[in-house]
Amino acid sequence: MSIKKIILSSLCFIVLVAAAQVNTSYACFGTDVVLDIEWKSDNNGTIQWQNSTDGTSWTDIRNANAPTHNFRMNGEIWYRATINTQEECVPTHLTYHIKQIGFDMILKSVSANSAVFDIQNADFQDAEIVAYGFSYNISAYDNRDYSQVNRIQAGTSIPNQPDFEITCEHLTPGTAYTIRAYFQTAQGDIIYSQELTPVTTTAGLKWSNENWLIGSTEIAASCEIAGSVAGNPTVTFKFGTSETDLQTKSLTSLGNKKYRSVLITDLLPNTTYFAQAEIIIGGQRQIISKEIKTLPDYSGVAVERTKSASHTIRWDATQSLQSISPAGLLTEYPRIIRVSEDTLLCAYHGGNRNHWVNIYLQKSFDNGLSWTTPVELISKENSTIGQKYWRFVNPEMIKLQNGWILMSFIGNGNPESNENCHVMVMLSKDNGETWDDPRIIGRGRTWEPMVVQLPNGELELLVASEAAWWQQGVYLAQEILCSRSTDNGETWTAFERAAYSPDRRDGMPVAVALQGNKGILFAIETVDDQGFGSPSLVHRPLNGEWDTNPWNGISTNKRWKVNINGHGGAPYIVQLSTGEIVLVAHTGGRNGIWQTGFPRVVIGNSAGLMFGNPVTPLTRLPENEGAYYNSLFVKDEETIWLLTTYVTFENDVRKKSEIKYLEGKIVKR
Repeated sequence: MSIKKIILSSLCFIVLVAAAQVNTSYACFGTDVVLDIEWKSDNNGTIQWQNSTDGTSWTDIRNANAPTHNFRMNGEIWYRATINTQEECVPTHLTYHIKQIGFDMILKSVSANSAVFDIQNADFQDAEIVAYGFSYNISAYDNRDYSQVNRIQAGTSIPNQPDFEITCEHLTPGTAYTIRAYFQTAQGDIIYSQELTPVTTTAGLKWSNENWLIGSTEIAASCEIAGSVAGNPTVTFKFGTSETDLQTKSLTSLGNKKYRSVLITDLLPNTTYFAQAEIIIGGQRQIISKEIKTLPDYSGVAVERTKSASHTIRWDATQSLQSISPAGLLTEYPRIIRVSEDTLLCAYHGGNRNHWVNIYLQKSFDNGLSWTTPVELISKENSTIGQKYWRFVNPEMIKLQNGWILMSFIGNGNPESNENCHVMVMLSKDNGETWDDPRIIGRGRTWEPMVVQLPNGELELLVASEAAWWQQGVYLAQEILCSRSTDNGETWTAFERAAYSPDRRDGMPVAVALQGNKGILFAIETVDDQGFGSPSLVHRPLNGEWDTNPWNGISTNKRWKVNINGHGGAPYIVQLSTGEIVLVAHTGGRNGIWQTGFPRVVIGNSAGLMFGNPVTPLTRLPENEGAYYNSLFVKDEETIWLLTTYVTFENDVRKKSEIKYLEGKIVKR
């Protein structure tokens, strides 16, 4: 379980006031408990954790000197952190009294979408329970700590009796789950049950996450049968403006028990409709329903005039790089987003022996001054699901208008067929504290997915794809594909082309929704550019589509080159609040190792045009070191961070690979 943090100030008086209180919490027998002091960078002193069986006699815990302490619950116990701060301050104590609660959780029944449990012999002591539900995930993602798995609330106050029934809903048919019950106290503590034997739901009907067709006036829905069923049961599909206004529509089988509805036309833009599918399996009728929204019509939206670039960036002249990832972990491909006033999330891929196999997440609760230990969010090395993939890579995050966080990434399949390689997304609805299971939203050998949100809330995902050429025995070209979602990332359209340069490799798209309704702009690299140049920018207006015609290397108002005085790889763009587009790309690899390049930065106007002279923020890199796969994080109105993969080679062997950043100040020209 996770116990609510105690926040310290560096002032003696405030620490003493906090220490006068005993924090009473609750945990189940056999569960892991985390005690956490939010120890900020300006806190001075040392920590010594102690425990006690009576709250009076205390024993030091060997090597327990960190702000976080973990233990396994085995009866009522007291813990305290003894903190020695400034010399003039007496030692202070932060004390926890953890009471043991107990209950038995027994599976009663399971269906395609739910599991019912009996809670027996419940003893919550004096804890006030204000919410309860389930924490569950697909069992194959067994590296994930249950406290970081999405929680689904089932109710609020529990029955005033030792035995009662609770139902875990919203499960996917034909899927093995690891399920725990949780109970939340009035103090904010989350009490978890012990882990149950995996529960497998029965076969049933579900909505597909991928391959929908959604336009401003048309929709074709996709559904599928999950799990093993005999024969070919009939699926009935209905569609309408509400649950009480449905009309039957025909379905077409796509094979492998997947179906798509007829294209339903003459719909209204930016309007929510209702879809329903029905099937009978084993004599049981199953009905699933879903709301789905058409794309908006931007034809009448006013577009602001282009603003000239009036700001520049003054990079730290000392070129002092600050570290985020810990020493010893091989890391690459950093991305940062802000989720609250003081909290930042940093995602990247990496591994202990291989620099691109797992996806990690670090958090800062003090606006980037300090960072938590990395959490292995999705693991190739330490999960059952990892056996089906060579690697999980290219994490990218966006905070959506509704407050959710969406992370997109690639599951590179093993074996590496187009069917086994997946574009994936996962959602957090609580600022990155917990995450739902990854969902597959596209297939094919692809890399570097990135999501942007448009003014009316719809999402557009761009991804580099080799699928059309993969395993064809021809040159492995690459194009940019796009997919869209109108329900905050739960449902996605079939992939379509967004950019293509014949016999070249367009890749690593990074997009922004331009201010002032000026459309979407994305940056890409072109490998094997054959004189075309790299990077380039691709644009479409809000009321238009991408130009899917092959690009001939000549700049137009739909795609144009950006000069960085060299071949620019892995470009990344952001837009400042003042309108300027800032682009960074790496260039200049040395000794035949492209990763020993360095970043160059250019700044253009609010349309991504009229870029100034390239600037090289890092000019002192030794020949065996490099800074590549860069990104940008606009920290506030005055500050921008250049994030980089900082690598050290010995001959051609990677010895270090770290996530670091250089700070810059946004100033008037």
